[in-house]
Amino acid sequence: MGSSSNIDDIHRAVDYLNQTAHWVNSSAEDDELEDVTDALLLAMHDLRSVLVRKKADRMMKKAKAKVPGE
Repeated sequence: MGSSSNIDDIHRAVDYLNQTAHWVNSSAEDDELEDVTDALLLAMHDLRSVLVRKKADRMMKKAKAKVPGE
């Protein structure tokens, strides 16, 4: 399991992502968006891919655990 400090860092990262979304929606200038868009999209794509794969792995483990005789 991850340490409490790591989990706290992740919760802060979620807060930063929410703040970033608010900034993009409310006050970001075009040149600022041009500067950060590609990096944000790539990071979010990579994170989403890992999260979806890990979620699927957990679901498969749970499903196998419920199947009798296997």
